[in-house]
Amino acid sequence: MQTLSSTFVEQFQSEFGYPPDDNRVESASRSDSGESAGLRDLPQDLITFYRHVDRVSLPDVGSGFFVHPADQTVAGMGGDLPTRIVGSREDSVVVFGSDGGGALFALSATDEATVYRLPPARVEGSVYTEGAIPCEVVASGLAGYLTFLERELQSGM
Repeated sequence: MQTLSSTFVEQFQSEFGYPPDDNRVESASRSDSGESAGLRDLPQDLITFYRHVDRVSLPDVGSGFFVHPADQTVAGMGGDLPTRIVGSREDSVVVFGSDGGGALFALSATDEATVYRLPPARVEGSVYTEGAIPCEVVASGLAGYLTFLERELQSGM
């Protein structure tokens, strides 16, 4: 993805006629095994991801895609972001990303095999209540979500 991101940025201005924003995949800089700062409470796939990548920022791909830094994901589990979905789907989740349109991306905390896109809706405390536009499954697991991002990046080139 780092290579694709660099190529995307290099081709952006000639394709769109204006300079790109800051599109990047930022490597993790922590020297420990990724188990500190509450990371040990995250689902295993996110722990593994954050050992290698701190954040993904692709504001010029589609409406924008962002994988939040580890500390923001951990803070979200503490109540800064939704940790439960209610409505047509009921699940415990860990929000780890967002898009430029206000939607959140969340990994199921119960099975780690589902990544949801949560469109803007009512959030009270840490409970996301589905609105007129229901949440949708966008990928099977975190690896599937990263493949989805890679496809979106390729289609933007």
